[in-house]
Amino acid sequence: MSDEDFKNDKTALFWLKRGNDSFIAGNFEDALYSYDNALELDPENSKIWDNRGVVLADLGWHSEAIESFEIALELEPDNSRTWSNMGVSMGASSRFEEAINCFDRALELNPEDDEAWGNRGTAYFSMAQYDEALKSFDNSLKINPNNPGALAGRGSALRFLRRYEEASDALEKFMKKAPKDLLHMREEAWAILLEIRLIMGREKE
Repeated sequence: MSDEDFKNDKTALFWLKRGNDSFIAGNFEDALYSYDNALELDPENSKIWDNRGVVLADLGWHSEAIESFEIALELEPDNSRTWSNMGVSMGASSRFEEAINCFDRALELNPEDDEAWGNRGTAYFSMAQYDEALKSFDNSLKINPNNPGALAGRGSALRFLRRYEEASDALEKFMKKAPKDLLHMREEAWAILLEIRLIMGREKE
């Protein structure tokens, strides 16, 4: 049996599950290979296109990821997860206004999505619109008080708004609650926290 015969002998569901297993294992290139094979057999499956986009984004190929998400949304326009995923890739491509539009659409469909709120806040933060960023981070934390990205983002937004005591409280809460494997985020939060303490110390002099 040739490689092509072997691929066609499997079902789209087989390749989808294989892709999901590879993705969970962190083998993104194999996951992409599996999703591509699934789509050869079932090209109208929006879930596969969405999963494929997530893998492409994790590989850093955001333009290709956006194309995959767009196809997924043509097939299933009201999928909040796909809108949110596309927003992340838009943000990673510095297309922040388009990212916010994607998150707004995702939140219209699922207003309780704390990750979409947090990512929306990050997009506004990247545009230096700190008041709007803070609103989104606060909405995220109303839904999930332990969302680490929203906690860190809230502290950073408050720092730029010069609300130093609140920023310090938010970042300290992040340091207590954030998983240990979020090393980069923890280091960045700690650096901002030290800066805030220095500023507050000077203001008291």
